[in-house]
Amino acid sequence: MTTFNGYTVIRRGNRPSPLVPAQLDFYNYNTGALNDPFQVCSVHVFPNTAFGTADPYVNRTAGDANYGLVSSVATNMLFHNYKRDDNGDRIGFDANMSAMGMETNYTGDRRFSASAIFREKNGHFVVILEPSGAYFKDSAPPEWATQYNNTASATGGYLDIWTVVQTEGSRAQIYVNTFNMETANTFAVTEPLEVTTTNKLVQRYIELGSKKRLQVKTALVVDNEPIKESLRNLIETGALISNASMRIVKLNDSPALSNRVLIADFDNTASTTLLSSDGQISYLWDTNTITAYYESDLLGGARGVYEISVRYDVLEETIYSPKFKLIVR
Repeated sequence: MTTFNGYTVIRRGNRPSPLVPAQLDFYNYNTGALNDPFQVCSVHVFPNTAFGTADPYVNRTAGDANYGLVSSVATNMLFHNYKRDDNGDRIGFDANMSAMGMETNYTGDRRFSASAIFREKNGHFVVILEPSGAYFKDSAPPEWATQYNNTASATGGYLDIWTVVQTEGSRAQIYVNTFNMETANTFAVTEPLEVTTTNKLVQRYIELGSKKRLQVKTALVVDNEPIKESLRNLIETGALISNASMRIVKLNDSPALSNRVLIADFDNTASTTLLSSDGQISYLWDTNTITAYYESDLLGGARGVYEISVRYDVLEETIYSPKFKLIVR
């Protein structure tokens, strides 16, 4: 599990369940770099009834202006951003980047904030699938009274279809993704879970001037003997890890310099540290901008030996990893 503006959510790769809000991410790349499109028009959620294809929900009427887009008669759950008048009242939908809410706008409201699309950063967008959320239809009336509930509230496979306009004046296109609602994150045992974690830093060397994602692999083992092996394996590959962050410290040998120089601390990397579905913790580090966290520390140049560690939560525990050495050369 992870958090979105402080509220617990489960990302699509961490086996979301119908009982906890699911975070569905969308990364838009242009020539290999994350990039904002002109518009993110909508996100529709449908049952996966055709082996991962969107054919049952796409307009296939030849010559129709909306050919290849989501059919207007398809029953679905819809995410949209609101268009508002000068009084702040909803008057329609707005697909432009200026209407995108940020993570800080998410209130964890199980009912009326469910329809929004959030912009995490350049090219990265998020919708939160609420267990009991109410979603407005595409043709929501002025009074905004017509809503319908989460139709992905049962276990099974689903599609999330993103409708995007990449550049102004270009035709909208759809991007089809899949996710599953599981029961894996709900289990019961006869004694408190005892868990051991191990960590390993993937990188050993980084070239100065590079922008590199530091990766720490995390393995989890359930130590309780009475728990049968099948359930133990399920728990170990589930979403028990949350709230990951990373610390970077430069180590100096020279007595003229500060021997330990903090570069990035846990609290200021928490919002940008990622946690993958297999428990890997990663943080994008730009070595072009290495500066000391505290102005009083003497860095002694960007090249040298660094100490990398991660912090994360497992169940009720907060874990600090061993300190790993990394060389910037």
